[in-house]
Amino acid sequence: MSGKGQYKFKITLFGPGGVGKTSLLLRYIKDYFSDDLKKTIGSNFLIKDVEIDGKQVRLLLWDIGGQPQFHKLRTIYFKGSNGALGVFDLSSNQTLLKIPGWISSIKKTVKKTIPMILLGNKVDLEREVDKEEAEDLAKRLSCGYLETSAKTGENVEHVFEEIARACLQNAGEI
Repeated sequence: MSGKGQYKFKITLFGPGGVGKTSLLLRYIKDYFSDDLKKTIGSNFLIKDVEIDGKQVRLLLWDIGGQPQFHKLRTIYFKGSNGALGVFDLSSNQTLLKIPGWISSIKKTVKKTIPMILLGNKVDLEREVDKEEAEDLAKRLSCGYLETSAKTGENVEHVFEEIARACLQNAGEI
């Protein structure tokens, strides 16, 4: 592999609009949070080099716009994914209900089993989604489950370490 990373993994963040995908990435990459980010048009792409269990890993992080008008572009962005983070808003039941459709779409596109973690974001707000309900859905969809807050930074670093570690395991490297 070229560059700093011994391993490169494409990680796709997906989910409905307004759930905090871009905010999670900005918190992770730049330790920054803003309440007034604009909607993602199409996609954002960021890179972060990390060390996981002594291995150098380059994460190629794709943030996909969640609005319905970008539906046709999803398959383009999903292609070649090594791992995925499905993000929903803990303060909105409606966002959780949309996750299975997204996961179905990524599974059809990728055509192989990749590690996926379902993320309940905005744990700092009043929750509408029951933790057990989200965990049950994650289990049914064969995903891990974690809760985060892009605003406070809670669990954000941990989530990206977990998906990188899962990608290494999926590649037979740990």
